[in-house]
Amino acid sequence: MTRSLLSARLVATIGAGALVLSACGGNGGSGSAGTASAESPEPTIGVIGDQQDCGEPVEGGTLTLADFAEARSLNPAETIATGYSGGTALAAVYDVLVHYDPETQEFEPHLAEDVTSNEDFTQWTVTLRDGVTFSDGTPLNAQAVVDSVNWYLGNRGFDAAVIAPNLGGVRAEDDRTVVFDLNTPWATFPAMLGQAVGMIVAPAAIAGQEFQPIGAGPFTLADYAPQEELVLDARDDYWGGDLPLDQLRFVWLNNDDARFETLEADGADVTVLRDPAVVQRARDAGYSGYLTVQNLGNVVMLNNAEGRPAADPRVRQAIALATDPAVLDQRVYGGVDIASKALFSDLSRWHSPDVEVVPNEVEEARALVEEAKADGFDGTIGYLGNASPAGRDQALAVQAMLENAGFTVETELLQTTADIIQRVFVSRDYDMSQSGLSVSEEDPFQRLYTSFHSQSQSNASGYASPEMDALITELQGTQGDDRQEVVTRIEELYQEDVPVLPLSPVTPFVPWQDDVHGIQPINEGMLLFDEAWIGECS
Repeated sequence: MTRSLLSARLVATIGAGALVLSACGGNGGSGSAGTASAESPEPTIGVIGDQQDCGEPVEGGTLTLADFAEARSLNPAETIATGYSGGTALAAVYDVLVHYDPETQEFEPHLAEDVTSNEDFTQWTVTLRDGVTFSDGTPLNAQAVVDSVNWYLGNRGFDAAVIAPNLGGVRAEDDRTVVFDLNTPWATFPAMLGQAVGMIVAPAAIAGQEFQPIGAGPFTLADYAPQEELVLDARDDYWGGDLPLDQLRFVWLNNDDARFETLEADGADVTVLRDPAVVQRARDAGYSGYLTVQNLGNVVMLNNAEGRPAADPRVRQAIALATDPAVLDQRVYGGVDIASKALFSDLSRWHSPDVEVVPNEVEEARALVEEAKADGFDGTIGYLGNASPAGRDQALAVQAMLENAGFTVETELLQTTADIIQRVFVSRDYDMSQSGLSVSEEDPFQRLYTSFHSQSQSNASGYASPEMDALITELQGTQGDDRQEVVTRIEELYQEDVPVLPLSPVTPFVPWQDDVHGIQPINEGMLLFDEAWIGECS
């Protein structure tokens, strides 16, 4: 059963931009700082809708996913492994050593049979499932895992920035046992094994001069037409058993409106939505699916580097005091989402209700601007925005708020996500910029480290605080209920320092048709389809 694609135009989406600039196409907030809009109920987190037991799966057919972004490469070292940057396609080809279970809120073994640590979390031992093979028939053994991990780190995959400084080494203890020796206690290290480094590539994939997409996942590459479609065939020798589907098909549309309209027109079985207005439309239409929260989904990046205006903490505080996310949401997005200056808003399981966020105080902001001017600041600050209608509206609204507090704002609108990525995350040539950092609910440590630790090569804000470094390292080594207490202290320091300005979280939604069953949401918005099928309940 293959649904026809009704959209007339397919365009490429830049994978990295889907992750770090997810806010640029339209994300906002509503209500007062940290509260939900009166017009829009707070989203439910998890699988929503009717999930009845349908009995035996219907065999056969092709499931079409109108994905958020194209995986232009099936190389895990070149593609960011999230559900918004092509990671679902990677998971279909390679599987993951562990997967996140939204119901238990734990990372569970997948390709691994067991994952255990020593007492202080400085050594993690992975026991592999017996009998797992790659799609070329070779065994997935401990040495293959070691070689794959070292290859990923050597090729500087996206997550290497957080793994490499913390990993002392990885070794094969026997044919089914892999040991990770860490330099620092890391209580949630299995979370990393559910991302790109845990997508094990076959020895043959990296043996030649050119990478070959050979993995242990449920699907193999059948056809790829860039900017049009990616087709994966079901394996008949998958370790998890026979797959209900024959094929998995990915297509990419230019925006959430097009993706949702294609779903409504029966042109896709599943899609991925991030724009808050479109997410609300899909929920109002009664679609079942999976909804989660990404903290710092829509932010104003502030360049803390020496020589930039935001290097002065008074300037950062003034920007936060002068900016009202609720007003931005009403002006730009129609008040359909959650506005919050919190690092973790009240939608998040990590929310700290007793921590006060920076209020909206224009007079206080003016006073801080005048103090900074008295010390040599000329009051001028640049703002990079996206040239989309929503990006333009946000730029104008931010400019008006800041100029009301005594700043002179020079706005520059860039045409593409790639342009903003280059300026903010590569050359770091900016003062302020519309952006998104996407700190996940599953394990906030990773994105907190990459975004705010002074030693992180991915820290594009240039924020450096020994106290924040110590708190992030403490979070890394903490487990269970104690983690919330550390997160609360991180939130307190965040509100004091304002390394970047939060505007709202993002609540991505994956809606599917009524006859779609068995999709498994996993880490970072990715999906697994080895148990998915299409058909009416028996």
